[in-house]
Amino acid sequence: MTSVPDIDDGAGTSARPAPGTDRAPGLDARPEAVPTPRGPDAADREGDHDRDRDRTTTPYPLPVRLAAALLGLAAVAAMCWSGLNHDVRYVLGGMRASGRGGIPASGTFVHRPLAYRWPLSWLDHLTAGPVAVREASIRLLVIVVAAAVVWWLRQGLARHLPRREANAVAGALGLALLFAPAWDFLQPEWVAVLCAVAGLASALAPRRTWVAVGLGGVLVALAVLVKYTTAPTALLPLGALLVLDRRRGWLTTAAAAVAAPAGFALAILVQPREWRWFNELSALNPNTPLQNGLHSADVHALITTVGTEALMNPVVALLPAAVVLLARGSASRAARWAWPLLTAAGVAGVLAALVVQGQWFQYHLAALPVLAAALCGLAVARRPDLPLLAGALLLGVAVPLIAGQSWNWRHAHETAAYTLVSAVVVATLLTASLHGRARVPARARVRVRARVRGQVPVRAPSPGLLLRSVPALALLLALAIPVWPTTPYSYDTRHSTFTSLERADTRHELTRWLTGVRHRIGADTPVTYLAFGDIGYLLGNPTHCRYPTPDFLQRTRYDRSITSQVSYRENLRCLSDPASRYAVLDTFWFPLGQVAPEAADTIRGRFDCHRPVAALPAYHLVICPRR
Repeated sequence: MTSVPDIDDGAGTSARPAPGTDRAPGLDARPEAVPTPRGPDAADREGDHDRDRDRTTTPYPLPVRLAAALLGLAAVAAMCWSGLNHDVRYVLGGMRASGRGGIPASGTFVHRPLAYRWPLSWLDHLTAGPVAVREASIRLLVIVVAAAVVWWLRQGLARHLPRREANAVAGALGLALLFAPAWDFLQPEWVAVLCAVAGLASALAPRRTWVAVGLGGVLVALAVLVKYTTAPTALLPLGALLVLDRRRGWLTTAAAAVAAPAGFALAILVQPREWRWFNELSALNPNTPLQNGLHSADVHALITTVGTEALMNPVVALLPAAVVLLARGSASRAARWAWPLLTAAGVAGVLAALVVQGQWFQYHLAALPVLAAALCGLAVARRPDLPLLAGALLLGVAVPLIAGQSWNWRHAHETAAYTLVSAVVVATLLTASLHGRARVPARARVRVRARVRGQVPVRAPSPGLLLRSVPALALLLALAIPVWPTTPYSYDTRHSTFTSLERADTRHELTRWLTGVRHRIGADTPVTYLAFGDIGYLLGNPTHCRYPTPDFLQRTRYDRSITSQVSYRENLRCLSDPASRYAVLDTFWFPLGQVAPEAADTIRGRFDCHRPVAALPAYHLVICPRR
């Protein structure tokens, strides 16, 4: 294997611990068992690995491990209790409703590609019971899969990085995935990140190159196919792989370049409508920068969205300081330039996907916290000192207190909140810039030279519990903010009033009312949904329409040119389904007075919404019987 020299400061394949370094102290102290150092920097590397081995083989005390296990179980329980976000419910609800009406997931339009619909449909079919139980089951299954992927990544990284760094990168990245904001979790962007991490792990871990390249290429291709605008996310693991192992990186890139179009062609073969939906999706999101160019309003929205992400995810705010620490700790000039340039390219790719979509939703940045967490973890592993730790501890404590306040309070103190985060970012960045470069202590070099001369070295004492715990605690506090029950979806932009508590209360209230509706009209009675997909998710009645959420009809309230789309006409024909006995109408999301007259007249002529069989004014819902 070959690696890009110096980008990881000597932590590539040449820095792998020599055979036998995992043995207990004293089992093989014969001087002839130690290989002669290679080159002028080899002694420093061997000293690093000695210290790395001492730290990783010293276990934490039992009380600390028990406390960590209990905290982990509590975090998993909290995430399972909080359920799923409204967009994931939209997808699941649409596939359930159409599925009960005889239309498979492959033929159901839910605004997502087939490569995303199928995995979620499989997950859904593995669960049963009430809504809360099914959501908790889906959460738990995904957590298990993500944990397995992160463990696999750690195994692959350990072949290329010192064990302490592999543990730190995999651990921070895993926490960023598992503690993803509620709006991010299981969205296509988040699934793309999971596929990208799995692709990197599979390209690094297997010893046979052809196995690694094949698995890595397919998984990286899946990161593209789950939404297509997630293509920049697929470039992140390829970039990391090129740094760690150039040969496997290029081979995996070639495999992914073949697998992605092949997967797209397979999706069209399975469902021919996929090509039409792919071409018509842009019509549902008009006036994006891709269509109309980038304007000042778009730049302002971009800055606001990224600023909100940095406030709600402190690792994003600390990313510049982490890159500075990594660059200053590098041994060569090329590496010092490579860190900021490669990181900037990765961030630019994520932001490009956000700009292209032009909707400025926080979950479109799902890859950014994971990338930042990985680099912060690596920086802390190499430089476990003040700059990042102080910033992470301060923001990890302050942000939950700020974000957990009411929307009115947050709006009134918006300037103060962003000023605080900006001040911490600037202070951390300045401290990191002025900090001296990391050097191997002379004691480590002396220990290695003694070994070369055939002497048995005396081991330095392992670092204290506090020293080993503070970096992990600081990163944990910064990464755990999104899963706090009081943390909103955003600070002051889209869905800034949505929290885990609010989402659970809404689910409970709507489920209770819609359960009564289902008992009244019959659980197997076909209906026509004129509401967002989470209503169908909670009601559960079947529909014979492959557009369970009538996106093409609803979007005509903004753009009447959609009426020329083939999918619009196909969606319109659903309104004439003779088996449909009721229309489930959300008067706020689907105002009859604003959609295309053809659709509104058909609905009024077929359903009597002036005399509904049930209504819930607080949620703008009415159940209209057929005339």
